[in-house]
Amino acid sequence: GTYTDENASYAREDAIKCIVTALADPNSFLLDPLLELKPVRFLEGEVIHDLLTIFVSEKLSSYQKFYENHKEFVHS
Repeated sequence: GTYTDENASYAREDAIKCIVTALADPNSFLLDPLLELKPVRFLEGEVIHDLLTIFVSEKLSSYQKFYENHKEFVHS
């Protein structure tokens, strides 16, 4: 559905599912637009948003560091 400023914060679960699905899809290469979605922006500061940001704009070394610090999260 469409989210407004008023209800975007309630779309947390949808945003998490969206990120997880995109990251798990081997055919998804363009992830930048996800960062512009209001519900995804509400996740800033959370581990899932950090992971998305790494996939969008960081290098492998950043992911490796993230993985070392969040192994349980990555495997969940």
